[in-house]
Amino acid sequence: MPSRMQTHSRRRLLALVLAAVAVGLVVVEPFPKGRVLLSLTSTHGVDAGDLPAFALLLVAAGLII
Repeated sequence: MPSRMQTHSRRRLLALVLAAVAVGLVVVEPFPKGRVLLSLTSTHGVDAGDLPAFALLLVAAGLII
């Protein structure tokens, strides 16, 4: 059975990997753009295709806590 420190380290590593994947999803944009949900500027914003990345970031944040 892993110690508490090993479990905490694994959770932090998993959170880091999930955050990196989420950033990669935003950069590569593999999903269709879809409807604009939040317009940040006239040329940039958050669209429906970014939602999977936000979900991964939320899970990563939950793992760190």
